[in-house]
Amino acid sequence: MRRGRYLVWLIIFNAIGACVERVEFDVPEMQSLLVVEGSITNELPPYTVKISRGFPVGTNSGIRSMVSNAQVTLFDDIGNQEILTEREPGIYITNYSIQGQVNHSYFIRIKTPDGQEYESQPERINPVGDISNIEYEFEARTKLVTYGEVDDHIFNIYVDANSGDAPEKYIRWRYTGTYEVITSPELHMTWIPPYRPYEDPWPCSGYIVGPAPGGSGTIIIKVGPCECCNCWVTIRESQPQLSDTQFIEGNNFKKVKVAEVPVTNATFYSKFKVEVEQMSLTRNAFDFFKLVRDQKENASSIFQPPSGEIRGNIQSLNGRERVVGLFWAAAVTKRTIYIYPEDVPLNLPPIDLITKPCYDFFKNATNQKPEGW
Repeated sequence: MRRGRYLVWLIIFNAIGACVERVEFDVPEMQSLLVVEGSITNELPPYTVKISRGFPVGTNSGIRSMVSNAQVTLFDDIGNQEILTEREPGIYITNYSIQGQVNHSYFIRIKTPDGQEYESQPERINPVGDISNIEYEFEARTKLVTYGEVDDHIFNIYVDANSGDAPEKYIRWRYTGTYEVITSPELHMTWIPPYRPYEDPWPCSGYIVGPAPGGSGTIIIKVGPCECCNCWVTIRESQPQLSDTQFIEGNNFKKVKVAEVPVTNATFYSKFKVEVEQMSLTRNAFDFFKLVRDQKENASSIFQPPSGEIRGNIQSLNGRERVVGLFWAAAVTKRTIYIYPEDVPLNLPPIDLITKPCYDFFKNATNQKPEGW
């Protein structure tokens, strides 16, 4: 009986398949896309432009290749121009000839080694207001992991700000967090068969292995300063924070949430620096960052409608090649606060013992102390 029922369904599916007309169409060859990222502000130069080639979704590689040996020129609206210098592959910087000024416009022109030329639409630096206050609020959280529920506490970061004299209130807030960590690379051990550990300090620790007093065994001896024990880790925003979702009273924004600071024994080993920048944007730049934000938010849900294609303001001058990216202009103001371990309303354990160089163990870490730390 079951076999007969299976044969009936098989015949039905074959009949349906026979009724479907096969459509033939040409699929255009996938090509790498030129990607341009750059900006100019009213802060002191240099300013940076990054040029790379990405690949459309569906290719086997998601890796960008940097575009070297291009000529990148910055122009302003009063006739000045400046050729950028390639500092490293695909990264071009200005040479201090031009500094961004409020109420002036700027654009770039790019000529790649294959003779293709590209140009951005002019971007104006609009006036910017001030951040009047940054405050933080502790929030107790937990999260589920494979072995159970663990703490996931945070500080919510809020700003009060005003939009200044800009006729349009296109504002972006950019958050950067910095914290200090410490590791013990001088305590590094190496295991060799038959699994006997021996002292093997990293060279950057300032220690070497030497004979123990009396000639029995070895000890580690300090021969110089440690260059990889203390590091400063940078946390950057996961998506742009924009003014379109904020309620404004007159020219004032109240309690805009701009970040979440994770509360761990590493982030609060010393202190945590919160820096928030407020930037005035043109409508074009604002719409670009809004699309970026919406795509990041919608990527986590299959039920969200498409938010639009991200293109930017870069166009080809002598071809039809598609370009993705933005050269944008903004006036910037900043405000900084510190959150200290004593501000955490719970007892954190000591920082974990780590025997690797700090800049190898922690992501986005450097042994260069930040200015003003």
